[in-house]
Amino acid sequence: MLDQSTSTANVRGTGEQPLERSAAVLGASPAIRAIARLRRRELDHALADGADVSATPLLAARAAQLVGRASRYRIADALERVALMTDAQRGRLRTPPRREPVRANRDEMLRLAARLRRDELLYARGIALLELILIDGTGPAYTDPRGERLARQLRLAADALSG
Repeated sequence: MLDQSTSTANVRGTGEQPLERSAAVLGASPAIRAIARLRRRELDHALADGADVSATPLLAARAAQLVGRASRYRIADALERVALMTDAQRGRLRTPPRREPVRANRDEMLRLAARLRRDELLYARGIALLELILIDGTGPAYTDPRGERLARQLRLAADALSG
């Protein structure tokens, strides 16, 4: 659940108006929050595609999870790890993102990680886009040989963070 002290303006739809403090966003039942976490990939894709967070209680709950401090810091940590992994030896068990696109976009990834940690208004759509960049094995971090598509995705995410 979103901390009551957190500004509700952090959870916004695709329009210009912030969502009101409502039961759909801040008072989602534990069951809705759990389902939103279980279906996070599907919901993150919908949010990344511009779905209105007020369209369903599940989208609202997932958006609230994404804009929360824990998710923002977790994604920031992952962005930094990926950005810096180009200098480390490859692990044997995981398929990491490709080194070339990550190396080409390292500075932007580190800037976005720092931005996630700042106490500023961020839109759930941008955070969902960053989450997908990190976890989607068919996305540009894993498939783009030179980093141009990854650069476009990172710019899209940076723009979406601001609305």
